Amino acid sequence: MADLMSQPRLDQLRVKQLRFLSLLAAKGALAATADHLSMTPSAASMMLKEIEGLFGAKLFRRQGRGMALTDEGRALLPRCQTVLGEVGAMGSTLRGGGNPVLRLGAFPHTTTTVLPGIVKQLISGPSAWRLQIVDGSAEHLLQLLLRGDIDLLLGRLPHQVAGTPAIDGLAQRVLYEGRLSVVAARSHPLAGRRSVALGELLKWPWILPGMQSTTRVALVDAFLRRSLAPPLPVVESPSFFYSLSVVAQTELLTCCAHSAALQSGHATSILAVTVGPDPAPVAMVWRKTSAEAQRAVDQLA
Repeated sequence: MADLMSQPRLDQLRVKQLRFLSLLAAKGALAATADHLSMTPSAASMMLKEIEGLFGAKLFRRQGRGMALTDEGRALLPRCQTVLGEVGAMGSTLRGGGNPVLRLGAFPHTTTTVLPGIVKQLISGPSAWRLQIVDGSAEHLLQLLLRGDIDLLLGRLPHQVAGTPAIDGLAQRVLYEGRLSVVAARSHPLAGRRSVALGELLKWPWILPGMQSTTRVALVDAFLRRSLAPPLPVVESPSFFYSLSVVAQTELLTCCAHSAALQSGHATSILAVTVGPDPAPVAMVWRKTSAEAQRAVDQLA
């Protein structure tokens, strides 16, 4: 690494290298970054070494089993994300034509709360946006936002990135406090009871979203706070749409946003049990450097 302090060679820098840096900062682990990019760990290590050589600075240091930004890396990251955002916006501009295009990443449960109203305002306001709605896990949507592949995010930020440099370049407006509910079929033995202890839920099978879901993370945390082993689902589903449909016709339990549980068109019941000590904020999140996103946010004010 003796050549790291040499003169930067930024004319050789590529966009995919900036995306690598942004992803590594968010995940905090070289192996996880390599897996996400379908690279071998050794190839990821070589790419990091190459990038640090181009910048002429050490950007990451080992910390336990993961990787942490150095002071130089922390200073550089917001500028990298600005470049990525602008590159993403270029593609949107070229595809646009006519009314401006706004790419909106939304958690599925926002369809039962704020998404319809936001869509109505954006398509009928002075800018008359053309909207592209993208769904996905919290981590996936955050990466799309940081890379500039979406302009606005509606949902919760992954808890592991809170307070990290990965989100220094983001602004957010809290829309509401979103609490979680445990849901069962109306015919389930636990339905209709005035109170259900969290430990009782472990006697029943579950259908839950994947481990990257903020709902799953919050549910696991609720059980661990009470020194209970979290439920291991017998079925994993991509969203609460699938889960509520299955729950209505089985003895499976699920956990989803309270708003989604209330709006369920299936024969389901919200159980009288508390999940988590505090509701998690659902926010509108955008890049501070995105003029398009800021115009849309101002329109929604």
